[in-house]
Amino acid sequence: MSAQLDFHPETGHQAWLVEVLAEAAAQAGVTVAGEPVFGWRERTIGAPVTSPEGAWWLRVVCEQQRYAGGEFWTGNTDATAQVSGVAKPEVLRCWEWDAGDDWLRAELMTRLSGRRCSATPELRQPLPLPESWWRGLRTSLDALAQARTERVHLTQADLAHRIRVFFGDRVADPTVTTWTPAHTDLHWANLMAPDCALVDWEGWGLAPAGFDAATLYLHTLLVAEMAERVHREFADQLTTRDGLLAQLYVTGRMLLRIDSGDYPDLAIPLHHHAQRVVDALHCG
Repeated sequence: MSAQLDFHPETGHQAWLVEVLAEAAAQAGVTVAGEPVFGWRERTIGAPVTSPEGAWWLRVVCEQQRYAGGEFWTGNTDATAQVSGVAKPEVLRCWEWDAGDDWLRAELMTRLSGRRCSATPELRQPLPLPESWWRGLRTSLDALAQARTERVHLTQADLAHRIRVFFGDRVADPTVTTWTPAHTDLHWANLMAPDCALVDWEGWGLAPAGFDAATLYLHTLLVAEMAERVHREFADQLTTRDGLLAQLYVTGRMLLRIDSGDYPDLAIPLHHHAQRVVDALHCG
């Protein structure tokens, strides 16, 4: 996870990001054509853009210079090059520049139709998604699992450490059997509708089989009927040992987010669900 940026108090951080987006648009020869969208902790900004040649999406990420770089920095462009058969935006052009203490990266991308499924990562109300959406999600995740990549989101040592920290010795053997490419941040703010598409590919890479299903399911626990649907769609992954271990790892990650102020009402549902997962691992 990237470090949080220092704010720019002379104009406000959001205002500074809007200026940065305008600068990137000028560099690309496009015009901002809609309200900007800010990413988590205002680390990124994106907006629809147009030119006489067509319509796209322009995204700019800003990071302290010492943190800029590595696989997380190039995730969207790596996904464009290495992942096929998945409904997602494609990076057409990217470039970087120096902004004093920060380093900036702009990505001009294909623009997806529709809207985000949720303004927040966690789902808070039922969504009337068509059957084609669920089929599209499964098709994309199945295709992603077949991608060939050397990107690693999570190692066995990282998973074992987090499970031990949060769940002690309740899981005797946290060894994962199958590792596959995963989006790794598959929550409702990173999914589009009514046509299913997956956005924000910064952190994708190898993870336990079922990791994406686990992430989506845990971000749905506040809406019982939707959680039941996710579980039904991905029961073949969520009920395996790898899928159960993935759920415990993601639970730990989400509890850390809760500790920093995000979705506090998910804390108790996550704890209750984690106990059910531990029980299922013992039964297995």
